[in-house]
Amino acid sequence: MLKPKKNNITKKEIQKDPLLETIDQLQAKVEKNKKLYGKLVVGALALIVVISFLVRNNRLNNFEADTALGIALISIDKRDFTSATFQLENIINDFESTSSSDLASFYLGKIHYSNNDIEKARNYVGKYLKSSSKSILHEAASKIMADISFRENDLYSAINFIDLSLNDCSSLFNCRSLELKKAFYLIENGDLSAASELLLSLKDQKNIDPGQKKIAEELIGKLSS
Repeated sequence: MLKPKKNNITKKEIQKDPLLETIDQLQAKVEKNKKLYGKLVVGALALIVVISFLVRNNRLNNFEADTALGIALISIDKRDFTSATFQLENIINDFESTSSSDLASFYLGKIHYSNNDIEKARNYVGKYLKSSSKSILHEAASKIMADISFRENDLYSAINFIDLSLNDCSSLFNCRSLELKKAFYLIENGDLSAASELLLSLKDQKNIDPGQKKIAEELIGKLSS
């Protein structure tokens, strides 16, 4: 019986194996660039540490800002506007670029608006409407800005502020409130046809809030007076 032919693989043939050659090349490359790879690993770890530190500080900063805003809102609720003003100003100065800082601008503007300090109210509420947090209270902020324009007999700007807010309005109650305010400005501007159309549409809507329906009816009455 014939014996199977023995495969004689020489050392030279082993050395020419593609897989082994690739492994050898990689090993040689690693050895050659060991210091560079070490620096890259250290750099990556340092970057991870820095990012983790920044994220942690950002969370802590937001928490402190939220706490400070809560304290300021308690002062407002107690009608201690002197303390509230001081607290809100500190939040704006100490926690810039946080949502609490944005909201502090709105509440500070609202306090100045209530005190008839129109320029400060315009500056702070306008700043809030330009912030990344404007969606939270944009209806209330827009009403303040619209009323400031109305006081200055700038009805075009007053209506424009309301229209801009209506474009982003998601709450049905708030949307109707904005539309009632727009109808009022339209009447004051002498655009009775547009005001009438808007008010009749509002009055006939289902599930409209009784208070809003009453305002709509009062404004309709004003059209015929």
